[in-house]
Amino acid sequence: MRGDGTALHLPTNSAQADDSFEKVPKSAAMTLPAQAALVESLRRFTNDLLRLWQIGDAKREAAVLIVDELAINAVQHGRTDMTLLLTLNDVTLRIAVADTGPRVPHPHAGLDPDEHGRGVGIIEHLADRVEFREGARRCLACAWLRVQSLPDTSVERCAAA
Repeated sequence: MRGDGTALHLPTNSAQADDSFEKVPKSAAMTLPAQAALVESLRRFTNDLLRLWQIGDAKREAAVLIVDELAINAVQHGRTDMTLLLTLNDVTLRIAVADTGPRVPHPHAGLDPDEHGRGVGIIEHLADRVEFREGARRCLACAWLRVQSLPDTSVERCAAA
């Protein structure tokens, strides 16, 4: 496991190096109390990680917005904790937010319907696929987003040096 939370896989021979290395999914997770003040931390984590994974600006911004909406849903409707899991496999990013722990009451009195209820629509518009699963102790929301990684030029720079 590398310091940035991503798994590192080294092929056993050079013939495998080009093919198998790219197929190893990258993943990272963060668990926080389900509090509105902490949603920004998940957005920043996502933005920084996807920049590290060389995801282009437009797809990175879409992913950050999806994380924002899923995390806000976890805060407004979920349980005591929320976990974000980001997995990049080839060109597909899976964004999962689970809220876990005991259910907490969420008073909805006085909410303006014009100000709420659009999050799922935003997620469905941005993502290629969306899935929600609810269980006794957790709710899991997943969105899949096809992303295009920028070419890694670090090898070319090293070779040119």
